[in-house]
Amino acid sequence: MHGLNRYINIVELVYSAHAVERMQQRRISPSEVEKIVFECDGNIRQSKDKTIYYKKLAGRKGNSAAVVVEKRLDLLEVLTVMNHFEVKK
Repeated sequence: MHGLNRYINIVELVYSAHAVERMQQRRISPSEVEKIVFECDGNIRQSKDKTIYYKKLAGRKGNSAAVVVEKRLDLLEVLTVMNHFEVKK
Protein backbone atom coordinates (compact mmCIF):
# COMPACT_ATOMS: atom_id res chain seq x y z
CA MET A 1 0.00 0.00 0.00
CA HIS A 2 1.44 3.36 -1.05
CA GLY A 3 -1.08 5.39 0.95
CA LEU A 4 -0.50 6.88 4.32
CA ASN A 5 2.08 4.51 5.78
CA ARG A 6 4.09 7.46 7.07
CA TYR A 7 0.95 9.11 8.50
CA ILE A 8 -0.26 6.07 10.41
CA ASN A 9 -1.34 8.17 13.44
CA ILE A 10 -3.37 10.62 11.37
CA VAL A 11 -7.03 9.74 11.34
CA GLU A 12 -8.76 12.87 10.07
CA LEU A 13 -9.01 14.57 6.72
CA VAL A 14 -10.17 18.19 6.58
CA TYR A 15 -11.10 19.98 3.37
CA SER A 16 -10.18 23.49 2.26
CA ALA A 17 -12.95 25.56 0.67
CA HIS A 18 -11.09 25.26 -2.63
CA ALA A 19 -11.03 21.45 -2.38
CA VAL A 20 -14.78 21.31 -1.69
CA GLU A 21 -15.45 23.52 -4.70
CA ARG A 22 -13.30 21.30 -6.94
CA MET A 23 -14.94 18.13 -5.59
CA GLN A 24 -18.35 19.53 -6.56
CA GLN A 25 -17.15 20.63 -10.01
CA ARG A 26 -15.50 17.28 -10.71
CA ARG A 27 -18.18 15.16 -9.06
CA ILE A 28 -15.73 13.48 -6.70
CA SER A 29 -17.25 12.42 -3.38
CA PRO A 30 -15.61 12.48 0.06
CA SER A 31 -15.51 8.67 0.02
CA GLU A 32 -13.64 8.77 -3.31
CA VAL A 33 -11.18 11.29 -1.85
CA GLU A 34 -10.58 8.90 1.06
CA LYS A 35 -9.92 6.05 -1.39
CA ILE A 36 -7.46 8.20 -3.32
CA VAL A 37 -5.56 9.11 -0.15
CA PHE A 38 -5.74 5.88 1.86
CA GLU A 39 -5.65 3.35 -1.03
CA CYS A 40 -3.66 5.30 -3.62
CA ASP A 41 -1.96 3.80 -6.67
CA GLY A 42 1.00 6.08 -5.99
CA ASN A 43 2.11 9.41 -4.65
CA ILE A 44 4.40 12.31 -5.50
CA ARG A 45 5.98 14.21 -2.66
CA GLN A 46 6.03 17.96 -3.37
CA SER A 47 7.61 19.15 -0.13
CA LYS A 48 8.19 18.02 3.44
CA ASP A 49 4.49 18.27 4.28
CA LYS A 50 2.71 18.33 0.89
CA THR A 51 1.98 15.23 -1.22
CA ILE A 52 -0.09 14.38 -4.30
CA TYR A 53 -1.92 11.05 -4.04
CA TYR A 54 -3.45 9.56 -7.17
CA LYS A 55 -5.68 6.61 -8.04
CA LYS A 56 -7.65 5.26 -10.97
CA LEU A 57 -11.21 5.21 -9.67
CA ALA A 58 -13.61 2.48 -10.77
CA GLY A 59 -16.49 3.72 -12.88
CA ARG A 60 -14.72 6.91 -13.99
CA LYS A 61 -13.42 7.31 -17.52
CA GLY A 62 -10.04 8.77 -18.30
CA ASN A 63 -6.92 9.07 -16.24
CA SER A 64 -6.47 8.94 -12.49
CA ALA A 65 -7.96 11.34 -10.00
CA ALA A 66 -5.57 13.05 -7.62
CA VAL A 67 -5.64 14.85 -4.30
CA VAL A 68 -3.09 17.32 -2.93
CA VAL A 69 -2.82 17.06 0.85
CA GLU A 70 -0.78 18.90 3.43
CA LYS A 71 0.15 17.42 6.80
CA ARG A 72 -0.93 19.67 9.68
CA LEU A 73 -0.16 18.36 13.17
CA ASP A 74 -2.50 15.37 13.64
CA LEU A 75 -4.59 15.77 10.48
CA LEU A 76 -4.33 16.11 6.72
CA GLU A 77 -5.82 19.07 4.89
CA VAL A 78 -7.07 18.35 1.38
CA LEU A 79 -5.96 21.40 -0.61
CA THR A 80 -7.34 20.53 -4.05
CA VAL A 81 -8.80 17.68 -6.07
CA MET A 82 -7.91 16.96 -9.70
CA ASN A 83 -9.26 14.67 -12.39
CA HIS A 84 -7.61 13.56 -15.63
CA PHE A 85 -4.33 13.37 -13.71
CA GLU A 86 -1.34 11.80 -15.47
CA VAL A 87 2.01 10.87 -13.99
CA LYS A 88 4.81 12.08 -16.27
CA LYS A 89 7.39 9.37 -16.90
